[in-house]
Amino acid sequence: MTHAIDVRNLHKAFGDLEVLQGIDFTVETGEVVCVLGPSGSGKSTLLRCLNRLEEPNGGQILIDGEDITDPDADVDQLRTNIGMVFQQFNLFPHLTVLKNLTVAQTGVLGRPKAEAISIAREMLERVGLSDKTHDYPAHLSGGQQQRVAIARALSMKPKMMLFDEPTSALDPELVGEVLDVMRTLAGEGMTMMVVTHEIGFAQEVADRVVFMDAGVVVEEGRPEQVLEHPTHERTKKFLRMVSEH
Repeated sequence: MTHAIDVRNLHKAFGDLEVLQGIDFTVETGEVVCVLGPSGSGKSTLLRCLNRLEEPNGGQILIDGEDITDPDADVDQLRTNIGMVFQQFNLFPHLTVLKNLTVAQTGVLGRPKAEAISIAREMLERVGLSDKTHDYPAHLSGGQQQRVAIARALSMKPKMMLFDEPTSALDPELVGEVLDVMRTLAGEGMTMMVVTHEIGFAQEVADRVVFMDAGVVVEEGRPEQVLEHPTHERTKKFLRMVSEH
């Protein structure tokens, strides 16, 4: 059986600092996996390796059975199948919302302009921002910018979505609107991998929770198992700290 994501013995170092120390895990098609862990545990680096924004030093990553760590892998093609949403929205400030959503569709995928606009409008409607097509990012709240970033990723019609702490740069009252969009995507069966500090979201939406620390997977399992009955002392300590904040 082919996994949507299959990571085997993945290593990544920055100089002497080994950030990923032999990570193994899989994500099935349609599964939502939330990755938790303290800062510096390697969560974001792992996510960035999955679309080769970071080059692994060792190991293999298979996406739908295709080895993307192969030197001959077509990275640009791969990235069109994997939507990525970052902590810091990464929108083009000089382009309108609509243009932000169409530029890669026409430039990378070669879609005709009319089709790209139609898809962009559809995706903006999905994230509740169809009235913002002609606004510039600076005129939007952080939550709206992040929803535009999600719509932009969805406009490429990816097979899976990676979220790197998508709510951590937002004011607390804006977090909910972004999580609502992600809940909807999960409900529609999108394959998702989410690095997050939102324990409640992980509990509610994730099929599986992975807890990382110091570059290794410490514990993984169903949300109720990892979050309510963790077996590892490191996981217990982390959850205690998070619940105190």
